[in-house]
Amino acid sequence: MSENSDFDTCLFKDRYDAYNALVEILPIKVMQHEKWILLALSDGAVEITAKLANRFGFDFDLFFSEAIVAPNNEECQLAMVSETNDIVIEEKLTESFGISLDYIYEEGERLFHERIVKYRYRYRDGLGVSDLRDQNVLLIDEGCETGFKVMCALKSVINLGVRKVSVATPVIPDDLFTLVDKKVDKIYAVHIIRDFISVDYYYQTLPQPKAEEIKAILAECKHYLPYIKGEETI
Repeated sequence: MSENSDFDTCLFKDRYDAYNALVEILPIKVMQHEKWILLALSDGAVEITAKLANRFGFDFDLFFSEAIVAPNNEECQLAMVSETNDIVIEEKLTESFGISLDYIYEEGERLFHERIVKYRYRYRDGLGVSDLRDQNVLLIDEGCETGFKVMCALKSVINLGVRKVSVATPVIPDDLFTLVDKKVDKIYAVHIIRDFISVDYYYQTLPQPKAEEIKAILAECKHYLPYIKGEETI
């Protein structure tokens, strides 16, 4: 469990508090009229996304990705691979460490088969992400820190043929906000922070959800697309 004892630095008590803050800035009526689909980008985003879906009737899905790290240094993220096999790479890091593209793509392939496929069976009965062609999509995370997840998901959903794509997050660094804002239709952020520290720094409590807890949330939500009979997937 991540817990911040410095209450003066906390912007949110917990994910429920962050969810309520997002509700205040999202264009809910427009989203309902245009039938936006929500995509949770992380385990921690599931609670926030499911609450939005349950309250306002949005269909939603999870979107899986895995970090590709430097050899012998798990703290150094070099790239991110998505469940649609799209990869985003931090070229400055790979060049400075002398990491070859062969390593990046080989690791991406390994992580896809060893981890992402397992996530699909755990949370989607083995199905791929729901059909997003010509849909309005909102990517949601509990916070953006490095930008790898959101940029990788953005690349993937564009390749899947979405009509529009937006991003929603409770907290994000100001430089990353500027970067993402140029690539999406709209970014909704509660707090845009200069001198960003880490996502969990801005929450009083941010426990990592267990697989059983995520499964329970999905099972109770009537709008989780993989559990809707007849939903077309790819």
